Amino acid sequence: MKTSSPYHQYCPLAMSAEFLCNRWTIIILRELLFGSTNFNDISRGVPRMSRTLLSHRLKEMTEIGLLTRHEKLTGKHVDYKLTDAGKALKNVVVSMACWGQEWLEIEPSINNIDVNLLMWDIHRNINPLPELPDPFVVQFFLTDVPENKSSHWLVLENGEVDLCHVDHALKVDVKIIVSAKKLTAVWMGWEDFGHAIKESSLQIIGAEKYTKIASLWLGQSTIAHLKKRPKALRVNGG
Repeated sequence: MKTSSPYHQYCPLAMSAEFLCNRWTIIILRELLFGSTNFNDISRGVPRMSRTLLSHRLKEMTEIGLLTRHEKLTGKHVDYKLTDAGKALKNVVVSMACWGQEWLEIEPSINNIDVNLLMWDIHRNINPLPELPDPFVVQFFLTDVPENKSSHWLVLENGEVDLCHVDHALKVDVKIIVSAKKLTAVWMGWEDFGHAIKESSLQIIGAEKYTKIASLWLGQSTIAHLKKRPKALRVNGG
């Protein structure tokens, strides 16, 4: 694998950084560690990355031994799986995420929201509680983004969760009206879900038996439990 500016150092940290610090590589690893295996799902987790560059990065990561490539019987679909070396990077990826959650300032994240990634992250972490009907449909209406990005649907059915960006005229059980900024803050644990409802910055409409347990089935980011360090100590990541 060629790198644009190798460090030419024997230090294992420098040698690791030569490929791990290539743009998007760590983020692709995040998607694979979350369970994505096919190209389209990985791409949905990196929506601002060109598909051409993603293909190139996956090829590089396969060549150096972080991934294995498995063609399905049809030959038209490929699955990517982490090797033992790739799986061993889980602690690296998690540690970086935890550091960012604790030490980075909030504002840069709030001001640079990728709505597609936010909804994809919610989709893969939502909890299909046994109290919910099957199917269970949640519509999100985001008030501070362009109209073509404002509506999203999560469909929980047969133990699976599907994310839709097109209205298929499904019967909606719960509708959530909120700004993308507020939803991000609640999702990441920077603001309290109950407080957002109380101040009406997050509206949740539907049968009470579903809305009163919304914080349980909606869930939060996997690192939402980590609290921000005092503002004076934070790093401005913008």
